[in-house]
Amino acid sequence: MGRPKRLYPLGRYRLHVRGEIDPAKQYLVQLEYTWNRQVIRKGMNIFVRLGDWNEKANKGRGGVRASYGPEANRINSLLLARVDKIDSFLAEFQQKHPNQITEQVISDLLADKPLTREDKGKDFIEFVQERLESDYSRNRIGRSRYENGKSGMNIFRIFLRATKNGTYKPDSIYLGEISVELIDEYIRWRREIKQNSDATINHALTPILKACAYASEMKMIDHAVNARIQDMRITSKISLSDEDNEFDGKYLSKEQMSALLEYYNTCTEPRRKEFLEMFFFAFHACGLRVVDVMTLQWGHVNFEKKELRKIMIKTNKRHVIPLTEPALHILHRWQEKRAGCRYVFNLVKDDLDLDDAEALYKSRNNATKCINQSLAVVGEQIGLSFTLSMHVARHSFAVFALNKGLSMSVVSRLLGHGSTDVTEKVYAKFLPETLSAEVARLKEDFASLEIVR
Repeated sequence: MGRPKRLYPLGRYRLHVRGEIDPAKQYLVQLEYTWNRQVIRKGMNIFVRLGDWNEKANKGRGGVRASYGPEANRINSLLLARVDKIDSFLAEFQQKHPNQITEQVISDLLADKPLTREDKGKDFIEFVQERLESDYSRNRIGRSRYENGKSGMNIFRIFLRATKNGTYKPDSIYLGEISVELIDEYIRWRREIKQNSDATINHALTPILKACAYASEMKMIDHAVNARIQDMRITSKISLSDEDNEFDGKYLSKEQMSALLEYYNTCTEPRRKEFLEMFFFAFHACGLRVVDVMTLQWGHVNFEKKELRKIMIKTNKRHVIPLTEPALHILHRWQEKRAGCRYVFNLVKDDLDLDDAEALYKSRNNATKCINQSLAVVGEQIGLSFTLSMHVARHSFAVFALNKGLSMSVVSRLLGHGSTDVTEKVYAKFLPETLSAEVARLKEDFASLEIVR
């Protein structure tokens, strides 16, 4: 076995001798470090004749002989103090920033420049999590996005460890070491190993890209690198096939909704029937998100005004939803079963603290997984070509409402979107019936403009 590689270099002194050797000439003493096959030197402003130099002096660091004169001891003490100081700085730097010593670091030390990394030695994952904390505390993001972001960075740690891309630790990397190549490898890893969809990967990239943009503003990473990283989001491919235009598998048609209702009426499994009631409630309650279904409390429901008032978990904003008769009917059924309980549906424990982000996140994941597993079986039994989930109820309501002539702005408000831009981006492709109906309104005026043959 060979000797293990040193974690940092040690310096030694040499005379700067070039060309033909002249015994009478005095040569410059240089402090020399060798690292990664590169030699870094710094002159000491001390000149010594070749005969007065001893390479083995000062514990092998190099120094002057007694023949140098009465200043020999002082010069050797000065040389040894200097090399020991640089060596100790390198040892300290290695301890604080493992595996980050470069030729530039050594050169800066020899030039007595302050050692400051542009990224201040900041861990990248910690930096992203701090930005998430900041955005969440200022209500820039909702709790769901906050928790998803933290979960995504935990997966990023797993990626670093699994692919051996960690630097100073197996699952850690400095902020300044983030590169386009690393993000590209992360995207491939999530696709091939985690089997994530492009949409899921884009969600995972969001906090990373935002953190990189902020770091660039703070001059902690290179502007050019950040500009390239910001372009790493996956662009969805647009399909022009008839099948994609007619149906993309994200919502239920009226016929499919009727088939689901028929399944519910004949279902003999009590818990599955309850899950279907929750699905229908989410649909009739204007596409209520699953996390808001599970955290719905009786105090949020006003039966007299036929409305639901609740702070939405994702947006952290109060939202008012008018309740239709089918939604009220489902609530009355559950009122009989859940009298005296805090939450309407038995998806979470009554002692769940909504201010406990970690507990809420775990409860949401458990509840969603449980419901969606059951709904997936139902979807297969009624012949759906896609996986039925609670979120399908939200899409189904939006498409149904738009195709019944409700304006985009109204549907946006009912869904609780921050702006109509979000609604249009998601649902613009679901408007064939609405567009046809709008054009039909022009039929009478168009008739008078028809070309007569």
